[in-house]
Amino acid sequence: MRLRSIPLIVGAVLILGTGVALGSHVTQVDPATVPTGFLAAHNSVAEFPVGPFARAAAAEGAEVYVQHARIPAGGSTIWHTHPGPVMVTVVGGSLTYEDAHRGECRQRTYGPGFGFVDPGFGHVHRAVAGDSTLDFYAVYVLPPGSPNHLIAANQPEECV
Repeated sequence: MRLRSIPLIVGAVLILGTGVALGSHVTQVDPATVPTGFLAAHNSVAEFPVGPFARAAAAEGAEVYVQHARIPAGGSTIWHTHPGPVMVTVVGGSLTYEDAHRGECRQRTYGPGFGFVDPGFGHVHRAVAGDSTLDFYAVYVLPPGSPNHLIAANQPEECV
């Protein structure tokens, strides 16, 4: 009887270990090092689609990541997508959001106090910093079990 339960125990340990590994693939800032209070307030996020957020949620909820990102002047992220929607708010510098839309490469620029929602789910884009260091906050709402918050992608043909 005990020998039959060994595979079940080993399987449970492997499943739990995998869950911990997936959930800990990004480092987390020690909350004691972050000042309390609002990190951004009264920022305007136009065009807030709720569909991608509903799509990311499952019966057991969704995984949420909150990130402070900094890009040096003139720098950019890689071209990428996300497994779910991301709400972005700019708190310093300017962010130019580049993506392909209706056969054209679209560029929209956001300054401090403004932001946008990236729908995720295969929507390829990148962020480009302006003439000064860019600081922004990103709140990712991802389907449970997402292996990562960012997925590298090829540059859209419209943006070459």
